[in-house]
Amino acid sequence: MEKTKKLNLLGQLLLLAATIVWGSSYLILKETIKEVPAFFVISIRFFSSGVILAIIFMKKFKNLNKKTLISGLALGACVAVSFMIQTVGLKNTTPGRNAFLTGAYCVICPFLMWILYKKKPKFYNVFPAIICTIGIGLISLSGDSGSGENVLLGDGLTLLSAVFFALQIIFIYRFQKDGCDTTLLLILELTVVGIIVGIGSLIFELPVYGIKGYALNSQQLLEIGYLALACTLFTQSAQMIGQKFTKPHQSAIILSLEAVFGMLFSVVFGTEQVTIMSGIGFAVVFIAILTCELRFDPVKLIKNRAQKSLNNDETVEKIYKN
Repeated sequence: MEKTKKLNLLGQLLLLAATIVWGSSYLILKETIKEVPAFFVISIRFFSSGVILAIIFMKKFKNLNKKTLISGLALGACVAVSFMIQTVGLKNTTPGRNAFLTGAYCVICPFLMWILYKKKPKFYNVFPAIICTIGIGLISLSGDSGSGENVLLGDGLTLLSAVFFALQIIFIYRFQKDGCDTTLLLILELTVVGIIVGIGSLIFELPVYGIKGYALNSQQLLEIGYLALACTLFTQSAQMIGQKFTKPHQSAIILSLEAVFGMLFSVVFGTEQVTIMSGIGFAVVFIAILTCELRFDPVKLIKNRAQKSLNNDETVEKIYKN
């Protein structure tokens, strides 16, 4: 029993560490892509992580089959599109807004399941979606939060990327259900993202930046190394191990804090100014994310309390009669 508690605590700490590091990635990436081609940064980040994992789990490749290969390619393509859109969005908005709006993927996910697999969303999916929409509206109406850029464009692109992140979650669920190896899927996903975004960099960024734009100084190498090793390799591994030892509701609460940490890093390092309206908007979106992750259903809660109250009244009535 004591060992189980210790493993549970270890799992929670790993998830918390991953969440904090993920939160920091928005600020680091925002600073890095000011001078370095954005797609180039993402390509290095994911491709290097995929290669490292491939070397560590080389023996796993003997289990690679056609189904897993095709699934990994599809998953990688989806994630590549989502990160490319999200990063362009980040260029035009603040790290905090980017983090919170990306987090809306968990609210979008049930509705995509409805469209793709005719799995009708429950009330605990619809309720957070309404709350999230209100929060997004407040954030959008709050102005630029000190970014001085085309924030509405950035916010819109970030929300679009959230749709593709939701697709990623759905695809992972379906592919794992079909018997695909999780580790191989992750390796293929990371590697394919690196390749696709790298091609995108050659097409869209090379003509603009030229070869000299790809030259990295020591500071930029350090930032990209952090994004690759800490924000991708470590976080993916920590999440994989952490979720083995924690309960689903514990994982949901901890992982939903990613947007909060993203905002905190942005505010602490002076990248973002939180207005009253944007602050309320961030809080509303976070409540929506948390409600969706925990599957909170207020109608069901009210019904249960009403039934409990009715049962108590019946018990009292029986005692009175006797």
